[in-house]
Amino acid sequence: MFRDQFRFLKMLGLNLAGRSSNSPRNLRIYRNLDKLQPSMEEMPFPCPLDDARSPEPPTSVHKLRPGDIDVIGAIGDSLTAGNGGAATNIFQVFTENRGISWSIGGQGTWREYLTIPNMLKEYNPKLIGYSLADSFTFHKESQFNVAEAGAMSRDTPYMAKMLVKRISSDPRVNFAKHWKLVTIMIGPNDFCLDICYKNKPEDILEEHRKHLHIVLRTLKQMPRTLVQIVISPNVALLTKFTNRPLSCQLTHLMECPCFFGAMHSHKRSHYEQVIRQWQKIDKEVANASEYANTDDFAVVVQTFPEQLVFPLSADGKSTDFTLLSADCFHFSQKGYSRATNALWNNMFEPVGNKSMTWKKQFEHFTCPSRTQPYICTNKNCGREALVEG
Repeated sequence: MFRDQFRFLKMLGLNLAGRSSNSPRNLRIYRNLDKLQPSMEEMPFPCPLDDARSPEPPTSVHKLRPGDIDVIGAIGDSLTAGNGGAATNIFQVFTENRGISWSIGGQGTWREYLTIPNMLKEYNPKLIGYSLADSFTFHKESQFNVAEAGAMSRDTPYMAKMLVKRISSDPRVNFAKHWKLVTIMIGPNDFCLDICYKNKPEDILEEHRKHLHIVLRTLKQMPRTLVQIVISPNVALLTKFTNRPLSCQLTHLMECPCFFGAMHSHKRSHYEQVIRQWQKIDKEVANASEYANTDDFAVVVQTFPEQLVFPLSADGKSTDFTLLSADCFHFSQKGYSRATNALWNNMFEPVGNKSMTWKKQFEHFTCPSRTQPYICTNKNCGREALVEG
């Protein structure tokens, strides 16, 4: 009963706010706000497409080319659910624009919406699992995006279970033979809504470690799987925004009281230290030996959000809010395109030498090459590869 009521309320909100990424009128307004990526109609695909898919499906996760990925999925919170990705007003932040989400959206093409699936579709047009449109997790269009707005680390074990269930039961998927890519990013809600209510803020750290291990052990039940843990951004960066609109001052207080509430301000530096430890745990779990000794499963950490900063606007007087949604917390589609570009680069950068921030979208793409055609893991272009090579 409660599930039906919950779904009814979510659908009511969606119907009131509108399916923002599917509305031509809304997108025209959004483009006028400069929150859409530039149109790339004349630009060729930024990476070579030669030899992008192996002649035969590889038998090792350490020899995965981008075109070898058959199935894609994602676990996370509202930053993965796509909340506000096409919002022209504060109410549309509640719309989950999953089709344009950076790590799992497949709406349109990379020229319209730069996302990891839209990049991978150029290598393998038969890719399965990307989100198709504005939707909630209970909609078919969500596909293998099981992220939920408001989710915290403690919610991820259930998400992993649901993701395995969806993938294993989908008739399009050859569960034993298809190679799968799963992206995980979690943490901002733990930092914004939970850390300040703990008697000891550090308590969230070992809980997060435990949750991550449960998630990875669940995902390891799927044959032929590569998991990438994207380090959670440090939400303290929100406090460094300059010339925030009044509306954003209010939404920050509502969405991130642990960092913007007056009663917690004296503990902010302590919380930042805990977040840095959280980021360290993401790395430690990804590099655990438990996941390192098989050709069927691997985990790699992607680091671009670790030292993330937002640039200034063109006039240099304020933060560039065109990268952010109407609440100045979630990403705009333009921000998603920048995150996609950074994640793509991380995927082909050696472990231990990955970029830890982002650059302007379309400025630089790290591409698979003839000498290193594989998505980087600890073994094929990480520390182990350097030692063994």
